[in-house]
Amino acid sequence: MAQTIQAIFVDPPIAIARLGGSRIPQDAYIWVEPGNPRSDGNTVAAPWWSLDVQPDGSVTPRMPTDVRLRDGDLIRPVAPFFEVWASIGEPGSPSSRWQDVPVTPALLQEFQLGEAALAFQFNAQNRKVARRMVDDDLAFGTYPPVTVSANDHGVHALSATSPPGAAVPMIPAGSTIPLGSVQVMRSRRQPKSNDRRAPWHDVVNVEAIRFRFTPAHGHFYGPPEAAKKTKRRLAAVDKANAFLNPKAGWYGERAKSTLQPIDTYDMLIPETQRDSNPPSLGVVDDTCEVRVTITLALPGRPLVAHANIFVGPPDFGPDRRPFLSLADELGDRGAASAARNQAMTKAEREAWVEDLFERIYETVSMFNLDHFQFNSGIRLQGDRLLPKRDALAGDGVLTPKDHAMTNRDALRNITNRVPPRTEEQPLPLSQYARMRHKSIQDIDALKELLDENPGRLQQLIRRPFEVEAAENGDVTTMRMPPFMRNSNAFPLTLSAWQYELLMEWVTSLPEPRKKSRAGAALSPRAKRRRDAILAWLDAQEYNR
Repeated sequence: MAQTIQAIFVDPPIAIARLGGSRIPQDAYIWVEPGNPRSDGNTVAAPWWSLDVQPDGSVTPRMPTDVRLRDGDLIRPVAPFFEVWASIGEPGSPSSRWQDVPVTPALLQEFQLGEAALAFQFNAQNRKVARRMVDDDLAFGTYPPVTVSANDHGVHALSATSPPGAAVPMIPAGSTIPLGSVQVMRSRRQPKSNDRRAPWHDVVNVEAIRFRFTPAHGHFYGPPEAAKKTKRRLAAVDKANAFLNPKAGWYGERAKSTLQPIDTYDMLIPETQRDSNPPSLGVVDDTCEVRVTITLALPGRPLVAHANIFVGPPDFGPDRRPFLSLADELGDRGAASAARNQAMTKAEREAWVEDLFERIYETVSMFNLDHFQFNSGIRLQGDRLLPKRDALAGDGVLTPKDHAMTNRDALRNITNRVPPRTEEQPLPLSQYARMRHKSIQDIDALKELLDENPGRLQQLIRRPFEVEAAENGDVTTMRMPPFMRNSNAFPLTLSAWQYELLMEWVTSLPEPRKKSRAGAALSPRAKRRRDAILAWLDAQEYNR
């Protein structure tokens, strides 16, 4: 029986674009392990095959010589590509027997279809103010969505207006806020595998139908009042961007107590300390979410696929891996995470734990713990506060003296002391945290810590979404991760599946374990890092 196109999908289905003022998009890069000894992280960003868009809309693969993140003072935007794929199979066959292939003009012709049968609809929206004020009239986006055919290879702007029918449009008629642009790439013939002029043959398929989203430049917009400079503040927006209607319901409004986190409002600087909820300045930005709908017009049964693009600020630590990623958050949905945890072998679970602590260290390496401890440490009371006579002796006196992570914090390990703050070492707590986490990213060192301090991880690492008494969006205890916030303003935590997997590993350790011997063998990951660093040092010496 002849095969047919059973379904279409987009790869990747979700992507994060990042704002940037440069006109040149960011080249592709990958994380490689390990990093060189001049890096605080375990990984560094290495160049990878990037696609240059030609004047006719086709793409040419290129391997950059380095990773360049900005052009002068302007940051390069992250502008992701998306490929359209199809699942091919016989009518009535189960999906397990379908074959996934990229959609190309040749594939469409095989099924008597032209490129015009494939259409893309882009619906870009910024609903942050609408959410804050619970007013749909304060949303702005593409009305109607921008529709592009696969045989149209021009650049299409995503220009935002207020919703049709808004009682008082925030964006006046005749004005728009640019939210970026989209372009469907022109397909090229894929070179043969033995073509030496195309070393990227097995990595990039230039014949696949793909589209690109390029985000806006990271500008702010507001009412005319937001462009005024006062004695207390600089102008919030440029005059050219100060065209929003102040009577639309955003300017001058105050934060609603039911909405968290409350500091996501764009507020005026309060005139007095008594005004804890100052009025809004009425400013918006050019971030957005783009919902992409792809339709393949098969006779009698159109096929539909979706993709989502989230636009955020630049990544100021692009060579550092977060300990809690978007993939981790998505993996926390449904029963799939529990099944994955159960299917892990002992070796796989241990490798995952080591990788988690490596990523935790990379996060800590960028974190000014001294600043956040001083500003966000909760005032200790009750059994959280050690009596003065029991305060950790020989410890650098952090301030405020009765707050989280000082020498009177009952959670502090009494064997670990932080040196005092000096001109030569202005951030002793940050330096200590990096040193400590750098040591326990090796699985054997972590096991030794647990031997010496049974139950320490269970005591320090807070459960998913756990909030202790008196904690809020401003202050927390030193429970891990300390002083970091989730999107709901409460303390940041591991995802549920991460926490469960980590605790399963902890409880699976033999008890009691023998103390690690001095000079015990390094873990495979630590050995690879050591060997690579030694090789790097040898190369530097040779080059001299």
